[in-house]
Amino acid sequence: METVKLQNIIMQYDADANFRKYPELIYRAANYNNLIPMVYDPEEKAHILKRLNCVDFVSYFNCLQVGMLKKKTYAKSFKLHLIIKGKGSIELLEVFKNSKTVNYAVMSSQVISADEKTEIVLDIPDTNKPLVSFEATALEDLYIYKGWYSAEVESDKIREIKISLAITTFKREEYVKNNIALLKTNVLSEGSDLRNKIFVHIIDNGRTLDAKALDGFGIKIYPNKNVGGAGGFTRGMIEALHLPEKPTHILLMDDDVLIMTESLFRTYYLLRIVKEEYQSCFVSGAMFDYDIRERQYEDVGYIRVANGEYGPVKSAMDMRNILNVIDNDNLPERANSYAGWWYCCIPVEHIEKNGLPLPVFVRGDDVEFSLRNKARFLTMNGICIWHVGFAGKFNAAMELYQVHRNSFVIQAASGICPEVNFLNRIKPMFWLELTRFAYSNAEQLLDSIDDFMKGPGYLETLNGEQSIKEHNQKNDKLSHISNFAQYNVKSKDPYTYKRLGKLSKLWYMITINGHLLPNFLLRKWPEVISFDFFNVPGKNFMRKHLIAVNNKDNTAVMRTINRKKCFSLIKRYRKTIKNYKKNHETVEKAYRDEFSRMTSEEFWKGYLDI
Repeated sequence: METVKLQNIIMQYDADANFRKYPELIYRAANYNNLIPMVYDPEEKAHILKRLNCVDFVSYFNCLQVGMLKKKTYAKSFKLHLIIKGKGSIELLEVFKNSKTVNYAVMSSQVISADEKTEIVLDIPDTNKPLVSFEATALEDLYIYKGWYSAEVESDKIREIKISLAITTFKREEYVKNNIALLKTNVLSEGSDLRNKIFVHIIDNGRTLDAKALDGFGIKIYPNKNVGGAGGFTRGMIEALHLPEKPTHILLMDDDVLIMTESLFRTYYLLRIVKEEYQSCFVSGAMFDYDIRERQYEDVGYIRVANGEYGPVKSAMDMRNILNVIDNDNLPERANSYAGWWYCCIPVEHIEKNGLPLPVFVRGDDVEFSLRNKARFLTMNGICIWHVGFAGKFNAAMELYQVHRNSFVIQAASGICPEVNFLNRIKPMFWLELTRFAYSNAEQLLDSIDDFMKGPGYLETLNGEQSIKEHNQKNDKLSHISNFAQYNVKSKDPYTYKRLGKLSKLWYMITINGHLLPNFLLRKWPEVISFDFFNVPGKNFMRKHLIAVNNKDNTAVMRTINRKKCFSLIKRYRKTIKNYKKNHETVEKAYRDEFSRMTSEEFWKGYLDI
């Protein structure tokens, strides 16, 4: 048997400064009033718990998921290690849910004492509860230098793990430089458990990074043709496969993210000891909201069969709430599940067996790759990133054009989720956008179908960067809400719901919300609606103008009914749908026929000009 580390105890000042304002993700005072229960001594490099103060580590980052680890790894005989000085009492706690209440049960209690800096090891009693953590009470000033959880594992069950980290970036220099600095200091440095276990590839699609200044031990910058996220991550995969020592896993991560490097360590520790039946799983890191740091938005997503929507398997959760930390331990099984490539660790065997991603530029590459490989997933508290401007963001060029075009492409090419009808998703969305005067949105939906129908040759030769620019130009042009002050926009909530009666609803549909009526029957004063997917027919009803508000950045746009645009789009809609129904099977076969070639290394090297 060997002792292996499972995870480090995160202390407030061990964490990046970005997270010091969120101590409840780390620990809290026992009275729940003092949010900073310990002080940091930079000379001692220790957190000091003052005499008679108490702190508990029952938190997102510092609970140990013993239930998951016992089920999915070879770990046995769990232990808590603390390097301390001073005198205190440590209570080991079982953490579990009873109905809707968090329960704590004391497993053991022990007084620890050391005149000098000393490592204390506490055995964690066996438990059938999902989580374990601990509480510390200072009997004298208690210095806590660091801590970690460990387990015993049979030597022949411990795997040799080599991770290749691929980060794709496009003109996000500051985010990338900050993350490179963290990696060099905390991950690739002497004494790190990950030194020589991880190699970092930065794929620079914008060709704006100074490779000479940033390259170093275990890290290399690759100037790359701008072929989107799909092309950047594929370049990272290709470079990883040709390292002198081939990695066991390739970890894909976005550029515009905040990372806590502990996520990388936990990924490595987990992969070393995972049971054989879980060794082919993807490790899917959770995405937290950069603007609301305690909010977990998604760790695994799925495509809903009923309507073709993409969404998280779990609801968004505030991870300061221990009930949510407990619930997060459970990953419901859903058909058509996928891992987002903001943080996704993939066993190399999948790439070698089933090929590289499809060249779809952005959106859908991660979905297709997960579903093609029939991926199963491992998730773990503390394996996560904080994504900038992702959760809750709406961009019509992305959400209505790119997502839907690529949904058709990935389904046709690799045969994933055959039971999902993406056309039936687009049809009602098209009419919805007309009724709220979002004509450019309706146009983007039709573009997605028409461009898919051009076949794989179009996709291969498409300048993805130019395509994104062109479709972004079609987006509504928003300005600051102060420009709409006369309408009292600030005082109105765009997400307030307003119902329509049965007769009004029928009238709304028959007239395409007033497009078949003269102007004098419409109300001139504009109603305030949401700019994103949230639709309220009761607000749209019989208006000549609508003010669509984006609460994320306090901008808005005035939309005005335009019958000429509406009827022109309806005419195009009928032509597009007719073409799709007549020819989609031929086009889908063309994608299927080209799939193997378009996911081969030979194709990608030509596509990337390498």
